[in-house]
Amino acid sequence: MKVRYVMLLVVMLLSSAVKALEKSPGKQDTIIAPQVDVAPQFKGGVTAWNRFLQNRMNINELVGSMDSTAYVTYGTRQTAILEFTVCEDGEVCDVVVLNRDKISPIFEKEVLRVMSRSPKWEAATKDGKPVRTKFKQTIMAILD
Repeated sequence: MKVRYVMLLVVMLLSSAVKALEKSPGKQDTIIAPQVDVAPQFKGGVTAWNRFLQNRMNINELVGSMDSTAYVTYGTRQTAILEFTVCEDGEVCDVVVLNRDKISPIFEKEVLRVMSRSPKWEAATKDGKPVRTKFKQTIMAILD
């Protein structure tokens, strides 16, 4: 019986501590904003994004690993559809490949490697303030 009361007390204290943190002034909002006024973008725009990918992507291992079966399974054009979070400070995190069953495992690994090295983006804004939001982006590899 005493154990139940202690557990109940601990739960109540944790609950009130979480509520106090949520209301504390100056705390950065880490909730994903479903709608934004300005979408996040790679600093320098599409041209800089393409340059970043061309300079960082290494598809030599991918090409070398592709045999005739892999070419039939995945094709010579592979497009990874990524979803990731762009935080208030522009940091990229929580990168997920949404269509991993449609691309080769080596391409998936390379895309995730490159995204983990992405410089900060320009954060999305809502009411003039930077917000954390989800973003989708595709990366394509054309194998010859």
